[in-house]
Amino acid sequence: MFAMPLLGWSMLSAGAYPVTMSNGFTLPAIAPHNATLYAILRSAHTWLALLLFAVVLMHLAAALFHAWVRRDGVFVSMARGKDLGA
Repeated sequence: MFAMPLLGWSMLSAGAYPVTMSNGFTLPAIAPHNATLYAILRSAHTWLALLLFAVVLMHLAAALFHAWVRRDGVFVSMARGKDLGA
C-alpha cells in the first residue's frame, strides 16, 4: 500500500507529467524523464494494483469462509470486536 503512491509518483515523473495537488502545490519529480523507465514503472504499478486487489478479494473470501462455512466466530469477532480468547 505504501509502494503504490510512490510507484505512481515516480511513473508520472518519468513520463514528464506533473503531479499537482488540489491546493495547487506541485510535487517535484523523483525520477528522470525517460520513456523506458515510464513503461517499466507503469507495468509495475499495474501489477502491484492487481496484486493489492487480489489480496483484498482473498481477505474478503476468507472472512466469508469463516462466516458461512466454518462458523467459528472469527467473523463475528472481526465485525463486532468481540474477544473470543478471554
